[in-house]
Amino acid sequence: MRKIWIFLLLSFGSSLVLADQIHVVQKNETLGGIAQKYGVSTSTLQAFNGIANPNLLFVGKKLKIPKNGLSEITYVVKKGDSLGSIASRFKVKLSTLALLNKIDRLNLIKVGQKIIIPVKETIYSPPRSLLSASTLQSLNMIRPHSSKWQRIVIHHSATPVDDAMNMHRVHKARGMKNGLAYHFVISNGSRKAYDGEIYIGGRWRAQLDGGHMKKRSWNQTSIGICLIGNFELRSPTAKQLSALEGLSEYLMKKCRISKSAITTHKILHKNHTVCPGKYFSLPSFLKRISS
Repeated sequence: MRKIWIFLLLSFGSSLVLADQIHVVQKNETLGGIAQKYGVSTSTLQAFNGIANPNLLFVGKKLKIPKNGLSEITYVVKKGDSLGSIASRFKVKLSTLALLNKIDRLNLIKVGQKIIIPVKETIYSPPRSLLSASTLQSLNMIRPHSSKWQRIVIHHSATPVDDAMNMHRVHKARGMKNGLAYHFVISNGSRKAYDGEIYIGGRWRAQLDGGHMKKRSWNQTSIGICLIGNFELRSPTAKQLSALEGLSEYLMKKCRISKSAITTHKILHKNHTVCPGKYFSLPSFLKRISS
Protein backbone atom coordinates (compact mmCIF):
# COMPACT_ATOMS: atom_id res chain seq x y z
CA MET A 1 0.00 0.00 0.00
CA ARG A 2 2.88 2.40 0.78
CA LYS A 3 4.34 1.95 -2.73
CA ILE A 4 0.92 2.57 -4.29
CA TRP A 5 0.49 5.71 -2.18
CA ILE A 6 3.88 7.11 -3.19
CA PHE A 7 3.15 6.35 -6.87
CA LEU A 8 -0.18 8.21 -6.69
CA LEU A 9 1.43 11.10 -4.85
CA LEU A 10 4.15 11.51 -7.44
CA SER A 11 1.68 11.14 -10.28
CA PHE A 12 -0.82 13.74 -9.13
CA GLY A 13 1.27 16.02 -6.84
CA SER A 14 -0.63 18.90 -5.33
CA SER A 15 -3.95 17.73 -6.75
CA LEU A 16 -4.10 15.36 -3.79
CA VAL A 17 -4.63 18.24 -1.37
CA LEU A 18 -8.26 18.00 -0.29
CA ALA A 19 -10.55 20.86 0.59
CA ASP A 20 -10.12 21.95 4.19
CA GLN A 21 -12.61 23.09 6.79
CA ILE A 22 -11.89 26.04 9.06
CA HIS A 23 -12.41 25.81 12.80
CA VAL A 24 -12.30 28.91 15.03
CA VAL A 25 -10.92 28.09 18.48
CA GLN A 26 -13.40 28.67 21.29
CA LYS A 27 -12.81 29.21 25.01
CA ASN A 28 -11.51 26.11 26.87
CA GLU A 29 -10.91 24.13 23.67
CA THR A 30 -7.76 22.02 23.28
CA LEU A 31 -6.02 20.86 20.13
CA GLY A 32 -6.69 17.24 21.11
CA GLY A 33 -10.38 17.90 21.60
CA ILE A 34 -10.68 19.69 18.26
CA ALA A 35 -8.81 16.86 16.51
CA GLN A 36 -11.16 14.29 18.04
CA LYS A 37 -14.18 16.32 16.96
CA TYR A 38 -13.12 16.19 13.30
CA GLY A 39 -11.77 12.65 13.33
CA VAL A 40 -8.10 13.48 12.69
CA SER A 41 -5.02 12.90 14.84
CA THR A 42 -3.66 15.68 17.05
CA SER A 43 -0.24 15.37 15.39
CA THR A 44 -1.65 15.89 11.89
CA LEU A 45 -3.72 18.89 13.02
CA GLN A 46 -0.62 20.31 14.70
CA ALA A 47 1.54 19.84 11.60
CA PHE A 48 -1.12 21.02 9.15
CA ASN A 49 -1.35 24.36 11.00
CA GLY A 50 2.36 24.76 11.79
CA ILE A 51 1.80 24.70 15.55
CA ALA A 52 5.07 24.16 17.43
CA ASN A 53 3.47 23.83 20.87
CA PRO A 54 -0.03 22.25 21.02
CA ASN A 55 -0.60 23.80 24.45
CA LEU A 56 -0.50 27.32 23.00
CA LEU A 57 -3.93 27.95 21.49
CA PHE A 58 -5.71 31.26 21.78
CA VAL A 59 -9.41 32.01 21.38
CA GLY A 60 -10.23 33.11 17.83
CA LYS A 61 -7.33 31.29 16.15
CA LYS A 62 -8.40 29.76 12.82
CA LEU A 63 -7.38 26.15 12.30
CA LYS A 64 -7.41 24.34 8.96
CA ILE A 65 -8.96 20.90 9.34
CA PRO A 66 -7.61 18.37 6.81
CA LYS A 67 -9.89 15.66 5.53
CA ASN A 68 -8.83 12.09 6.25
CA GLY A 69 -6.39 10.53 3.82
CA LEU A 70 -3.53 12.16 1.95
CA SER A 71 -2.63 15.75 2.50
CA GLU A 72 0.35 18.09 2.43
CA ILE A 73 2.07 20.68 4.59
CA THR A 74 4.61 23.31 3.59
CA TYR A 75 7.98 23.50 5.36
CA VAL A 76 10.23 26.57 5.09
CA VAL A 77 13.94 25.68 4.84
CA LYS A 78 16.04 26.98 7.74
CA LYS A 79 19.78 27.50 8.15
CA GLY A 80 21.53 24.14 8.50
CA ASP A 81 18.78 22.16 6.76
CA SER A 82 19.47 19.69 3.97
CA LEU A 83 16.89 17.84 1.93
CA GLY A 84 18.06 14.64 3.59
CA SER A 85 17.60 16.03 7.10
CA ILE A 86 14.12 17.31 6.22
CA ALA A 87 13.16 13.91 4.78
CA SER A 88 14.43 12.20 7.93
CA ARG A 89 12.63 14.65 10.22
CA PHE A 90 9.27 14.08 8.55
CA LYS A 91 9.84 10.34 7.89
CA VAL A 92 9.51 10.71 4.11
CA LYS A 93 11.77 9.18 1.45
CA LEU A 94 14.37 11.56 0.03
CA SER A 95 13.41 10.52 -3.52
CA THR A 96 9.77 11.37 -2.76
CA LEU A 97 10.65 14.89 -1.60
CA ALA A 98 12.94 15.47 -4.58
CA LEU A 99 10.37 14.39 -7.17
CA LEU A 100 7.42 16.12 -5.48
CA ASN A 101 9.32 19.43 -5.29
CA LYS A 102 11.04 19.04 -8.70
CA ILE A 103 14.51 19.23 -7.15
CA ASP A 104 17.20 17.86 -9.48
CA ARG A 105 20.27 18.69 -7.36
CA LEU A 106 19.70 17.41 -3.84
CA ASN A 107 22.43 19.57 -2.29
CA LEU A 108 20.98 22.83 -3.63
CA ILE A 109 18.19 24.07 -1.38
CA LYS A 110 18.09 27.61 -0.01
CA VAL A 111 17.11 29.16 3.31
CA GLY A 112 13.52 30.40 2.95
CA GLN A 113 12.67 27.91 0.19
CA LYS A 114 9.28 26.22 0.62
CA ILE A 115 9.26 22.41 0.55
CA ILE A 116 6.03 20.43 0.14
CA ILE A 117 5.85 17.56 2.63
CA PRO A 118 3.39 14.69 2.03
CA VAL A 119 1.48 13.77 5.18
CA LYS A 120 -0.35 10.54 5.89
CA GLU A 121 -2.08 9.82 9.20
CA THR A 122 -0.43 6.44 9.72
CA ILE A 123 3.20 7.41 9.05
CA TYR A 124 3.53 11.03 10.17
CA SER A 125 4.90 12.22 13.50
CA PRO A 126 5.45 15.95 14.07
CA PRO A 127 8.89 17.50 14.59
CA ARG A 128 9.96 17.92 18.20
CA SER A 129 9.64 21.27 19.92
CA LEU A 130 12.83 23.34 20.02
CA LEU A 131 12.26 23.77 23.76
CA SER A 132 12.89 20.94 26.20
CA ALA A 133 9.97 19.45 28.11
CA SER A 134 11.32 20.83 31.40
CA THR A 135 11.70 24.34 29.95
CA LEU A 136 8.18 24.25 28.54
CA GLN A 137 6.82 23.04 31.86
CA SER A 138 8.56 25.88 33.70
CA LEU A 139 7.38 28.48 31.17
CA ASN A 140 3.81 27.24 31.27
CA MET A 141 3.70 27.74 35.04
CA ILE A 142 4.15 31.49 34.50
CA ARG A 143 1.24 33.63 33.37
CA PRO A 144 2.68 36.63 31.48
CA HIS A 145 0.93 40.00 31.30
CA SER A 146 0.40 39.82 27.53
CA SER A 147 -0.74 43.45 27.27
CA LYS A 148 2.48 44.63 28.96
CA TRP A 149 5.08 43.12 26.62
CA GLN A 150 5.47 44.73 23.20
CA ARG A 151 8.86 43.54 21.91
CA ILE A 152 11.71 41.08 22.36
CA VAL A 153 15.22 42.56 22.63
CA ILE A 154 18.24 40.32 22.02
CA HIS A 155 21.58 40.95 23.79
CA HIS A 156 24.92 39.24 24.21
CA SER A 157 26.86 39.12 27.47
CA ALA A 158 30.06 40.33 25.70
CA THR A 159 31.90 37.75 27.84
CA PRO A 160 33.02 34.40 26.37
CA VAL A 161 32.55 32.64 29.73
CA ASP A 162 29.68 33.43 32.13
CA ASP A 163 26.46 32.15 33.67
CA ALA A 164 23.14 33.63 34.76
CA MET A 165 23.77 33.43 38.53
CA ASN A 166 27.10 35.22 38.23
CA MET A 167 25.44 37.91 36.11
CA HIS A 168 22.73 38.21 38.77
CA ARG A 169 25.35 38.83 41.47
CA VAL A 170 27.23 41.37 39.33
CA HIS A 171 24.06 43.30 38.44
CA LYS A 172 22.94 43.34 42.07
CA ALA A 173 26.35 44.66 43.13
CA ARG A 174 25.89 47.48 40.61
CA GLY A 175 22.78 48.58 42.48
CA MET A 176 20.03 46.78 40.56
CA LYS A 177 17.39 45.98 43.18
CA ASN A 178 16.14 42.88 41.36
CA GLY A 179 19.53 41.67 40.22
CA LEU A 180 19.80 40.07 36.77
CA ALA A 181 18.79 42.72 34.21
CA TYR A 182 17.43 40.22 31.68
CA HIS A 183 14.32 38.07 31.70
CA PHE A 184 16.12 35.12 30.10
CA VAL A 185 19.72 33.98 29.65
CA ILE A 186 20.79 31.34 27.10
CA SER A 187 24.06 29.57 27.92
CA ASN A 188 26.86 28.69 25.51
CA GLY A 189 27.89 25.79 27.74
CA SER A 190 30.92 27.63 29.08
CA ARG A 191 30.08 27.54 32.77
CA LYS A 192 27.62 25.66 35.03
CA ALA A 193 25.04 25.15 32.27
CA TYR A 194 24.75 23.12 29.07
CA ASP A 195 24.97 24.68 25.62
CA GLY A 196 21.56 26.12 24.73
CA GLU A 197 20.18 25.91 28.29
CA ILE A 198 17.56 28.61 28.98
CA TYR A 199 17.64 30.29 32.40
CA ILE A 200 14.33 31.86 33.36
CA GLY A 201 15.11 34.93 35.45
CA GLY A 202 13.24 36.26 38.44
CA ARG A 203 12.07 39.26 36.44
CA TRP A 204 10.10 36.99 34.09
CA ARG A 205 8.77 34.76 36.88
CA ALA A 206 7.44 37.83 38.73
CA GLN A 207 6.62 39.76 35.52
CA LEU A 208 8.86 42.67 36.52
CA ASP A 209 10.28 45.38 34.28
CA GLY A 210 13.63 44.62 32.69
CA GLY A 211 16.85 46.42 33.52
CA HIS A 212 18.53 45.80 30.18
CA MET A 213 17.62 49.02 28.35
CA LYS A 214 18.52 52.68 28.91
CA LYS A 215 14.99 54.05 28.74
CA ARG A 216 12.58 53.16 31.54
CA SER A 217 9.67 52.96 29.09
CA TRP A 218 11.55 50.34 27.06
CA ASN A 219 12.32 48.30 30.18
CA GLN A 220 8.63 48.35 31.04
CA THR A 221 7.59 46.87 27.70
CA SER A 222 10.60 44.88 26.43
CA ILE A 223 11.47 41.23 27.14
CA GLY A 224 15.24 40.96 27.47
CA ILE A 225 17.01 37.81 26.25
CA CYS A 226 20.78 37.59 26.71
CA LEU A 227 22.98 35.01 24.99
CA ILE A 228 26.26 34.21 26.75
CA GLY A 229 29.21 35.01 24.48
CA ASN A 230 31.04 37.84 22.78
CA PHE A 231 29.57 38.02 19.29
CA GLU A 232 32.03 40.69 18.26
CA LEU A 233 34.55 37.82 18.20
CA ARG A 234 32.52 34.75 17.17
CA SER A 235 29.00 33.63 16.34
CA PRO A 236 26.51 32.19 18.84
CA THR A 237 26.42 28.40 18.96
CA ALA A 238 23.88 26.43 16.91
CA LYS A 239 22.19 25.26 20.12
CA GLN A 240 21.91 28.84 21.39
CA LEU A 241 20.21 29.89 18.16
CA SER A 242 17.80 26.95 18.31
CA ALA A 243 16.94 27.79 21.92
CA LEU A 244 16.48 31.47 21.02
CA GLU A 245 14.22 30.45 18.12
CA GLY A 246 12.06 28.23 20.29
CA LEU A 247 11.86 30.77 23.12
CA SER A 248 11.04 33.65 20.75
CA GLU A 249 8.24 31.69 19.07
CA TYR A 250 6.85 30.74 22.48
CA LEU A 251 6.87 34.36 23.69
CA MET A 252 5.42 35.64 20.42
CA LYS A 253 2.40 33.37 20.78
CA LYS A 254 2.01 33.78 24.53
CA CYS A 255 2.28 37.59 24.47
CA ARG A 256 0.99 38.18 20.92
CA ILE A 257 4.23 39.79 19.77
CA SER A 258 4.82 40.07 16.01
CA LYS A 259 8.01 39.03 14.24
CA SER A 260 8.65 42.70 13.38
CA ALA A 261 8.85 43.42 17.13
CA ILE A 262 11.91 41.19 17.60
CA THR A 263 14.95 43.46 17.69
CA THR A 264 18.41 43.95 19.22
CA HIS A 265 19.99 46.29 21.75
CA LYS A 266 22.04 47.95 19.00
CA ILE A 267 19.03 48.70 16.81
CA LEU A 268 17.16 50.43 19.64
CA HIS A 269 20.28 52.23 20.96
CA LYS A 270 21.89 53.42 17.74
CA ASN A 271 25.49 54.65 18.10
CA HIS A 272 25.40 53.64 21.78
CA THR A 273 26.29 49.93 21.73
CA VAL A 274 27.39 47.12 19.39
CA CYS A 275 25.35 44.55 21.35
CA PRO A 276 24.73 41.76 20.34
CA GLY A 277 27.80 42.03 18.12
CA LYS A 278 28.63 41.84 14.42
CA TYR A 279 28.45 38.04 14.34
CA PHE A 280 24.78 38.00 15.34
CA SER A 281 22.63 38.63 12.25
CA LEU A 282 19.05 39.65 13.08
CA PRO A 283 17.81 39.24 9.46
CA SER A 284 19.22 35.70 9.32
CA PHE A 285 17.67 34.85 12.70
CA LEU A 286 14.25 36.21 11.72
CA LYS A 287 14.20 33.86 8.71
CA ARG A 288 14.13 30.99 11.21
CA ILE A 289 11.04 32.30 12.97
CA SER A 290 7.56 31.10 12.00
CA SER A 291 5.29 34.03 11.12
